[in-house]
Amino acid sequence: MPDIQMPSLRRCAIYARKSSNHRLELEVNSLHTQRETCAAYIKSQRYKSWVELPQRYDDAGQTGSSIDRPALSRLMRDIEAGVVDVVVVYKVDRLTRSLNDFVRLIEIFDRYGVSFVSISQSFDTSDSMGRMILNLLLTFSQFEREMIADRIRDSVRTRKRHGHWSGGLPPFGYEITEHGLQVVEEEAEMVRFIFFEFLRGGSYMAAKRAVQSAGLRTVVKFTRKGVPRASRPLSAGSVYNIIRNPIYVGEITGHDRNYPGKHEPIISRETWKAATALSASRVKPAPQRKQTNHFLPGLLWDDCGRPMILRIERWKGCPSFHYASSNTYWSQHERRRPYRANARYLDNLVVACVTDFLGDRQRLRTALKTLGVYGAELDQLAIQGVAGADRLTATPVEHLPELFSALVLRVEIGQEHLWITFRSVELRRLLLWKGSTVFRGRPRDWTCSDAKYVLEVAVRAISAERWPVLDIAARDPATSAPPDLKLIELIETARKAQRLVEEHREQSLEDHATAFGCRPSHFARLVKLNYLSPDIVTAILDGTQPQTLTRETLFKTPLPLDWSLQRKVLGFPARHHKINLKRTYGQPVTSAVASRWS
Repeated sequence: MPDIQMPSLRRCAIYARKSSNHRLELEVNSLHTQRETCAAYIKSQRYKSWVELPQRYDDAGQTGSSIDRPALSRLMRDIEAGVVDVVVVYKVDRLTRSLNDFVRLIEIFDRYGVSFVSISQSFDTSDSMGRMILNLLLTFSQFEREMIADRIRDSVRTRKRHGHWSGGLPPFGYEITEHGLQVVEEEAEMVRFIFFEFLRGGSYMAAKRAVQSAGLRTVVKFTRKGVPRASRPLSAGSVYNIIRNPIYVGEITGHDRNYPGKHEPIISRETWKAATALSASRVKPAPQRKQTNHFLPGLLWDDCGRPMILRIERWKGCPSFHYASSNTYWSQHERRRPYRANARYLDNLVVACVTDFLGDRQRLRTALKTLGVYGAELDQLAIQGVAGADRLTATPVEHLPELFSALVLRVEIGQEHLWITFRSVELRRLLLWKGSTVFRGRPRDWTCSDAKYVLEVAVRAISAERWPVLDIAARDPATSAPPDLKLIELIETARKAQRLVEEHREQSLEDHATAFGCRPSHFARLVKLNYLSPDIVTAILDGTQPQTLTRETLFKTPLPLDWSLQRKVLGFPARHHKINLKRTYGQPVTSAVASRWS
């Protein structure tokens, strides 16, 4: 008899979702019901070799309008790992209520050969009829969700027109009761203090410093379930929002205007008008990226992880653009000094770094290998590097924002280095680009390849106005040892050799060495000592260099031009920039006022 070929097992994963956490403590809840129904259906399909996987994919308290859910993420990872053949749900809207998200999920299912089955609708995606019905049902599901959102928005607008608080966390200075917003007198005093300091100091920073100096903190509050909300210091963002919030003058912010509120105001109308006028006078024109030729906004970060924002200043009526680190809350808490760089200089520096990288065949080949390019194709693309650098240099400045937003994933600026992260797939396209049209990226290709290459450049790009390029401390006689005269003599000899080169540029290296009375290799080593880091030279003059650094070591060590590498090679400790933590908070708060908020 011929062998009967048994069908292969179809591993089924049950996905269940519940929008809220209500009644989850019960032994039998909605998630349990969904799983039981799906498990029974899988058993009925045993003749198709369906088996239920033991893993549980349950999302409790997760909305269907987004696919960012813990259990769904685990399910997608298992699908990519090839351990799931069928996804079974009770209803289509348990998976998602968004048509766009559903199309993306079905595309992923098809890519990995996974079927999707809905129990209550009795169809699956293995045939065209099931796909059509599924799209129709999901369209109505999304329509229902949008109708619910419209009703909620209409209700919120109506409550605001009648002067009622529309819900959510109460603003600072108020608490929610059954009669609406009620003033919390302790926090209301802090609000009045903030407005007073803002009007007295004339700036948001003056108000923030006064708040920090007084040590103002929020009051411990309790949620409706009795859970306490811990007291915390008022941040700069909280101070800014308080000053600009019309809730404190008795108004409710609507969608198009402010409405008279039913709650009690905390400040007077005169104080609010004065604060509003002062705020309006301090508004700076926000530069729009499309109105400038600067291409780094959205791509530039500092090495602390803070995004650097394009800002504008006016000096004698002329605009000046620069990049500055964002004033994040953790940065204020740790007293991190913000980075600052001239926008035009930094843009030119990045373009120069990229063109230099394209002309360096060795580094370009290393970058292309991250994309899996080898052999003849690698050689052909590497040849195009110099031509690609020329085309990039000739690109009009108005086209650079679009080019760099596609080519570069991220640019990081540090104290002594610059890192440029390239998208390898767009780097390959740039080398094949002929320059006849505007270079535009293909975002649909970015999901197909996450290959990237990081270019590190040793450069000091932070503006010297806010952060000195050279930070040389004064000599401390108490901690300094007697200087090594042989090292000092070597430095002086190197400077004499450098002066000889500068004064007689018409002579060759051999002529300079003969005039100096040494060999050409010896003379070249002396000249290179003039490119030592200034703090290394200062340490030699002060006698604070490492004990292992001798005249012979300094002369014979092959010195790199990178200052940070020089310190490592010669045994110096890593250089750390000292940040002055001393802050000036303007006029001190009187003891009577400070005691009220201490």
